[in-house]
Amino acid sequence: MYQTYNHRKNELLTYLQLYLLKKNLKMKMVIKGIYKRIKSNNRITLKQFNSIIKFLEREPKFVQLSREQIFEYFSFLIISQNEFPKEKITYESNTLTKFFT
Repeated sequence: MYQTYNHRKNELLTYLQLYLLKKNLKMKMVIKGIYKRIKSNNRITLKQFNSIIKFLEREPKFVQLSREQIFEYFSFLIISQNEFPKEKITYESNTLTKFFT
């Protein structure tokens, strides 16, 4: 499992490095952020993965695969929606009671 994780992580990092070498790439900052997260052993969000999947599906290794299969291949590098910490947001009510006392 750990060997598979490292292999796929390094594979994705290699692809990201290739994309960063492209001169006219408009998404360089996004890809740099994704690269840094993966390089520092953090997982990426689904939104970040969706921004690079259009590049990955053109790679010779993934041409025959669907987007779902590519997602499955890199799934343990992606944070699932239910893993996000739920922050409880509390709001104070807007009343004038503190001014009348």
